[in-house]
Amino acid sequence: MTDIYRQLTEKARSMNALDVVYFSIDDIEFDNRTYLKCIFGCAQWGLNHTCPSRPGSLKPWEYKQIFSEYAWGLIIHTNNVSLSQEISFELERQAFLAGYYFAFSLSDCALCRECAGAHGEFCRNPQKARPAFHSVGIDVFKTVRKFGLPIETLRDKKDPQNWYSAVFVE
Repeated sequence: MTDIYRQLTEKARSMNALDVVYFSIDDIEFDNRTYLKCIFGCAQWGLNHTCPSRPGSLKPWEYKQIFSEYAWGLIIHTNNVSLSQEISFELERQAFLAGYYFAFSLSDCALCRECAGAHGEFCRNPQKARPAFHSVGIDVFKTVRKFGLPIETLRDKKDPQNWYSAVFVE
């Protein structure tokens, strides 16, 4: 593996990631049906700035074309949505500073207690807000299961959650 891979992995672990997994772009499972789950399953549809419902957002099949330009990246596993976003954004930043200027992170946005979009306002953190792993058309379940990472549908809101983010590096 390259030095940047080692640096990013060490940084993620130092920030308390449960798992950090290398992927090649061929490991990522795209499925346009994720869009249906967003439209007909998310109470935030049409409200949040990082959702596929925002004006001008790309559709999953368009994201797939863009992400196919990458060769590899990292999947980050945590049990906390804020931590997942914090780690993935920091890894994106570190990769960018190391010369990987197209590095891009995906993570459920947890920057604000409530998204400004829900009130028709502009995003308060546009430099850090990123779309979720699943909202760009990635089948998170199928992708992370390839690596033996834990993920199950939640039967109760009290069940512990596994949060996954990704950083596409090169």
